[in-house]
Amino acid sequence: MSFARWLAATLLIQYGFAKLNGSQFTVLDSELSKPLGQVSGFWLTWYYFGYSKVYGNLIALMQIGGAILLVLPRTSLFGALLLLPIVFNIILIDILFGVEPGATIVAVVILTCLLAIVLPHVRKLWNAVRLEGRQKRSSSLIQYAALGVILVGGWTFTWWIANYNNRLPTPIDGAWSVVSEGDSQRPWTNVFFERNRAFMAVFRSSDGRYDQRHFEIDSNGLIQVWETWLSKGDLLMQGRILADGQIELVAEPSAGRILLRRRN
Repeated sequence: MSFARWLAATLLIQYGFAKLNGSQFTVLDSELSKPLGQVSGFWLTWYYFGYSKVYGNLIALMQIGGAILLVLPRTSLFGALLLLPIVFNIILIDILFGVEPGATIVAVVILTCLLAIVLPHVRKLWNAVRLEGRQKRSSSLIQYAALGVILVGGWTFTWWIANYNNRLPTPIDGAWSVVSEGDSQRPWTNVFFERNRAFMAVFRSSDGRYDQRHFEIDSNGLIQVWETWLSKGDLLMQGRILADGQIELVAEPSAGRILLRRRN
């Protein structure tokens, strides 16, 4: 038991100070220059946790504070309970986001040490969190029924949001490259008809600007683009899908022409 406490504490203190001193959660400039779709799970995770210095430092302080609690016999159980969800979450991230195996092995070692501290006290912990008393059978059935309604309702509502609110599939959903602009005043490079945001079209210019627009396509294939997502505003352009699969949009009122080709 003593060995498990000191081993876990030593490893956690190392990881905690690594975050405070900047040897964890730092991202390479070369990774920051990549499009998001090309970033690996490891660097995506590193960037996410390092985006907020305060958040990273809080994790570090919890690791160090928990480690200090571990080495003191009277507070070791409290420290282990505090650290268990943190370490378990680290293992999940390491495995599912492709963090290097060495870090995963260390996290598993720490988790094993924490479990060695907690397991002898499982019965006491269960008795401490379980409320005493018996419920009437009729009351229990009502509660189970209410829980079932909440579960079914939650699933149904969020499924509707995902498929009928966030998404309203159209044949032009996806990423398109601007292959010709005619007399258009703005040098667009890409247009994104968003699959996961109904009616949203995002126009990317060569200077890196992203403008959100509102688009609709009717049953006859007429595509219209308005100034503001959802509230529409002024009609900016309209057009249709050509026979070769490209999209032609004509800007209003300047009659500038934009030709789009679907990206793979």
